[in-house]
Amino acid sequence: MTAILAVGRSHEETARSLQVSINKVKSWTNYWSIKLNESKSVHINFSNKRNQYIPISINNAPISYSNTAKYLGITLNAKLLLKAHVKSKREELGLKYKKMYWLLGKHSTFSTYNKLLLYKQIFKPVWTYGIQLWGCAKKTNIDIIQRFQNKVLRNVVNAPLYFRNSDLHRDLDIETVDQAIERFARSHEQRLLHHVNVETIRLLDNTTLERRLKRTKPFDSRGPKLILVYTLT
Repeated sequence: MTAILAVGRSHEETARSLQVSINKVKSWTNYWSIKLNESKSVHINFSNKRNQYIPISINNAPISYSNTAKYLGITLNAKLLLKAHVKSKREELGLKYKKMYWLLGKHSTFSTYNKLLLYKQIFKPVWTYGIQLWGCAKKTNIDIIQRFQNKVLRNVVNAPLYFRNSDLHRDLDIETVDQAIERFARSHEQRLLHHVNVETIRLLDNTTLERRLKRTKPFDSRGPKLILVYTLT
């Protein structure tokens, strides 16, 4: 998968720059006898302004426009809101859990230790992938994943209704989603601070970032995180 990023002050300027880059890529692929698949390409504009669709083409075939795009396992929408990603992860977790309920459910003969081991090895990596990015999502979106974890843990031990989720996490020694976000964020910060490329340290400098709307910056809570922005074609 290849992503082309174009930045401009207007949709028209960005579209022209993007088309020039696509034409260069097309010339390179023609030289090396590589065929591009126009039908699998997608065009998305990341902007707080109202999106204006300006046709972009490959081999004179228009690239379809979409409000969401998936890149490296992260689903991004035109406003860089992460609800679409969290929703897709929740659907994936639901499908996995449906198939493995006979192993993790309340009627399973597996021990609690083995059930938790399955959860940590199969389910948790699904929602922790890219958590340094989607951990900046709204609390209501993060709670979607937390409710799934609550559901699984309650079924693992067949917890009664009156048993609190916080007590369940404490007794099973399972971190909450918020705790996982903070842990991964701190670890990611340390990797950036000690990276061999000194330019990565600048990614932690948030003194010049402009605050738009009422969005919470990642450094306002749960520790610093790296924000990645892509324009996909």
